[in-house]
Amino acid sequence: MYLLFYILPLILIIPLMIYFYFYFKRIVQYINKEIKYKWINIVLFLLSLLFVLPAFNLFGFWAVVVLHLFVISIVIDIIHWILKEKYDFFEKIYQLGIIPILCVFLVLGYAYFNMKDISKKEYTVYTQKNIQHNYKVALISDLHFGNTMNQEELEKYCNEISQENVDIVLLGGDIVDERSTNIQMRQAFETLKTIKNKSGIYYVYGNHDRATYSQNPSFTYEELSETIEKNSIKILSDESVLLQDDFILFGREDRNRGERKASSELLNEHINTSAFLLMLDHQPVDLKVNDQLGYDLQLSGHTHGGQMFPVGLISDWLGFGEMNYGYKKMEHMQVIVSSGIAGWGYPLRTGSHSEYVIVNIIKK
Repeated sequence: MYLLFYILPLILIIPLMIYFYFYFKRIVQYINKEIKYKWINIVLFLLSLLFVLPAFNLFGFWAVVVLHLFVISIVIDIIHWILKEKYDFFEKIYQLGIIPILCVFLVLGYAYFNMKDISKKEYTVYTQKNIQHNYKVALISDLHFGNTMNQEELEKYCNEISQENVDIVLLGGDIVDERSTNIQMRQAFETLKTIKNKSGIYYVYGNHDRATYSQNPSFTYEELSETIEKNSIKILSDESVLLQDDFILFGREDRNRGERKASSELLNEHINTSAFLLMLDHQPVDLKVNDQLGYDLQLSGHTHGGQMFPVGLISDWLGFGEMNYGYKKMEHMQVIVSSGIAGWGYPLRTGSHSEYVIVNIIKK
């Protein structure tokens, strides 16, 4: 993560400044070819500096704007180099720099729509375990409540999930974050508790829930845990719960907390390993270990499916987890990673879609 916060922005800042200096200069010279004053270069340099510097925070909205404009502009430059001898009209609009700006507006407009357009993603998982009946599980992760969704919108999706007649509801972490207000934190769990189910609502902490990335959070860890439990939601922190004689749920502490147990420690002598073993872990990690230990299914979130393209393609390199999105069948265990029902930082998503997950567990 140090790479993302400091080294990568420093590497990007200088080439971005140089590129946008010439980008702005091209526009100015096209508008007024008579400008030859030396001070204009100083002005353009300062303009490019002011334009690029706020993008130092790669997780901020302005970084999204600048990086998209840069990439799209490079593509337009290549197209211009190929077509400049053929189309005079294209030459004019190229010199004005309009096309990249319009493309950025279109991309970010789509990204906002895609973030708000939440769908149901359904999986069917087959097991050879001798479960007494089939199970239906709902998974909600990465809500980051207050960023892209208000209480009325959340109520809508809670009502949709209630219609699914699920056995259990799993909250996979990052339900709130450091930007959520105290009121929003309470609204989130007061609304989530209304989801109808047969065997309870269970929750694991994500890396953002405790608001540890803020020096002045709006709520304390104690207020958060009290609110969750007051709303009849069971917190699982490196512990298991017997839902039925044939179904055991394990909930992990987030791996960013140093005191997290090893997966093997959860499988003590009191655990009936002939039951279906479901692992709920905010981050999609320890997959090979959990597979070898004999867990049957792991459900995770955290990655947001990349949220902004092309982050999902390099998520392993960035350290977001061992799997970016979707379904994977391992030697024994099956894994499902959700892109999340919302997103963090800004209400934009191009790398994936927003979703809640329904998992049907069926005896084969």
